Amino acid sequence: MEVIVGKYAGFCPGVMNSVTKAQEAVDKYEELYCLGELIHNKTVVTELEEKGMKTVDDINEVPNNSVVIFRAHGVKESIYEDAKNRNLSVIDLTCAIVKNIHEKVSSAKSDSFIIITGDNLHPETIGTKDFAGNNSFVVSVEEDIEKAYEEFIKSNLNKIYVISQTTFSLKKFEELVSLIKNKFNEYEIEINNSICKATELRQKEVEELSKNVDCVIVVGGKNSSNTKKLYDISIKNCNLVFHIERINEVNKDDFININKIAIVAGASTPKNIIEEVKEYFEK
Repeated sequence: MEVIVGKYAGFCPGVMNSVTKAQEAVDKYEELYCLGELIHNKTVVTELEEKGMKTVDDINEVPNNSVVIFRAHGVKESIYEDAKNRNLSVIDLTCAIVKNIHEKVSSAKSDSFIIITGDNLHPETIGTKDFAGNNSFVVSVEEDIEKAYEEFIKSNLNKIYVISQTTFSLKKFEELVSLIKNKFNEYEIEINNSICKATELRQKEVEELSKNVDCVIVVGGKNSSNTKKLYDISIKNCNLVFHIERINEVNKDDFININKIAIVAGASTPKNIIEEVKEYFEK
């Protein structure tokens, strides 16, 4: 069996920074909290929790005067003020690209209606929308554009600023932008393709790999947006695709008569897990 591992599989720079800094922090502080999952990978989060980091879903679960990590996906703007008021020491591990998006929408909201393409339930998008303010709308599918238009008319603004969740599908972003331009054609529109370059390269690579193999193994968290996108791309081009978090989810009987296999992985998947999967299939 020929095994091909995607060139762009695994940690992106933002995730690498977050994990490295979190590991340093958990060794330094006796009591450490993380607001939300640091990254969308259970293995990484569990390892940090076993060392003492406590993951919480609400800032109010963090005791006053404690140390708290803000995860890679970022948090709402209001959370920063909450942390300050409660004298929390913040280790802000928000991805640099996400922080840049927060700055962009904060600046644009004074005179523009902001449309965010992405999953409205994703923590990154929730945070970005909070920074964008009331005159903003999350567009996930074509049907959302009409609702966005209605909210735009209510805002009495004349400009539209379009930005994206960093891990959104590039193809979907381009499709939605085309529809948005058509719907808002009477108004000034600024488009910012803020999809992470690593995400874009990974998606393009998987598009090609999945067309030329018998099977694709997508390795990464089941709750990882960018990993799910890789699965969605693969399943369109290849008949046999598996999304796994660890190698113990694999059944060897599924791979009889498979000659060529591609292993790809999301931005939150550690290198050692990718190697584990690679070694299994090489043997």
